[in-house]
Amino acid sequence: MRIGIIDIGSNSMRLVVYDVQKTYYTVVGQVRHSARLGQDMVENHLHPHRIDYGIRVLKHFKSYMDSKNVTEVIAVATEAIRKASNKEEFLGKAKKALGKDIRILSGEEEAFYDYYATVNTLDLDRCLMVDIGGSSTEIALIHDNRLQESISIPFGSIVLTELFDLKRNPKAENQLHQYLRNTFRDVPWLKNAKGYPIVGIGGSIRTLGKIDRFRKDNAMFISHNYSMEQKDVEEIYELIRGYLGGKVKKVYGLSKDREDIFIGSLATLNVLMQVQNAKKIFVSNAGIRDGLLFEHILGRNKRVRDVLEFSLENIIQNHMSPGYEGKDLFKIVSPLYGALTKKYPYLLGNGKVLKTATYLYDLGTSINYFQRDRNTFYSILNAPINGLSQKQILMAASCASVFSANDLLKEFFNKKILSQRDMRTIEMLGILIKIAEAINFGVSKEAQVKKVEVTDDALVIEVHTKEDPIFKEEELKPYLTKFRYLYKRHLRVQFQYRG
Repeated sequence: MRIGIIDIGSNSMRLVVYDVQKTYYTVVGQVRHSARLGQDMVENHLHPHRIDYGIRVLKHFKSYMDSKNVTEVIAVATEAIRKASNKEEFLGKAKKALGKDIRILSGEEEAFYDYYATVNTLDLDRCLMVDIGGSSTEIALIHDNRLQESISIPFGSIVLTELFDLKRNPKAENQLHQYLRNTFRDVPWLKNAKGYPIVGIGGSIRTLGKIDRFRKDNAMFISHNYSMEQKDVEEIYELIRGYLGGKVKKVYGLSKDREDIFIGSLATLNVLMQVQNAKKIFVSNAGIRDGLLFEHILGRNKRVRDVLEFSLENIIQNHMSPGYEGKDLFKIVSPLYGALTKKYPYLLGNGKVLKTATYLYDLGTSINYFQRDRNTFYSILNAPINGLSQKQILMAASCASVFSANDLLKEFFNKKILSQRDMRTIEMLGILIKIAEAINFGVSKEAQVKKVEVTDDALVIEVHTKEDPIFKEEELKPYLTKFRYLYKRHLRVQFQYRG
């Protein structure tokens, strides 16, 4: 079924269309408009021009959803509508344009859906989550993957820019900073999250991550789970101040529709990190819309058991054809990796990388079978994989295709994203996937690894098979020399034919 989820925020209005099959989903369309409903409000009154534009946006959303065969619509509004004295006027016109009632979320509900999106898409058991919108900022304390505390503060990028007249009076920044410090220090439970990493949600946070990726020449990375240090936030803050003051001509990654209000969001985040002594921030692509989606497919407040496993399964269900072998290969790869890490401890900590690479080793086949390795590399690099850092995703993409697309890695090595040890690790993990492919040789659930032993001079694998092992042995031959070069041991696979 097709579901359209609409988030009517103070700065932007966004529609995302999902194709949902049981608990699996894929995004099939997205539309965003910078309506700025929270701007030009006088005595909490929505400006007539803003209302008119917002209704035109909803009419466009309706046409878009009709063209995508959407059968269910979930529409919510946040702070700008929540506090508006003339919200009934907007809601009445909105229902007529959309054919659907708009649900106004409370501040607590906003924080909950942000939390729900965070715990189901990021592998962090504790963090301080912050969603900086146009008219409100939601902050939540997450510990042991559970929502402990939350608050909705009635200011955001638009409100702060207008309140302190930041466009015309940059010197008001000192007043803004003091205002923010006082506000955060008045939230008593924030002291329980000192030093916690920050998870940032919202367009301003995504813009921050985009700017950082451009300035570090990491623009190829997707934004979700992209991480930055506190000093990166401060450096970008100074960069934006220089841009607004005319000293910097261009900031790559900063869009025109956000540049006039971005400084307010950036100041909020910068001060919060200083007050909390937070050294790191993770960018989240997920937010209210994702929280609403997870509520729809999982039920209220039910978390996925394993963030990485869930996202990999989602990719498999949506993109892999019948006869897909990835999970079968991982049953072969896993005991090999476990045995080898005892002799090569520097391989430890790469279990998730190897799992991702093995599960998705053939992802590129859905594009072009004869270019599958190169397509797999780029597909994994850009896939919606949750629970891994950008570097881990890069390593997984590389492991899955290293012996056919090794030239692709040189670019990342030259950019100093990957070290010489990383390159060696990628090869050592990648050869295990190739060995598993040869042992399985295209027949799912047929070969079973019964014993793995690492001797002084060899890796010995006992495999039970119902297929004639002669073809498996032929398939293994090209990898014997490479394995010996990488591991300084022979590879001996002992097949027990049970045909």
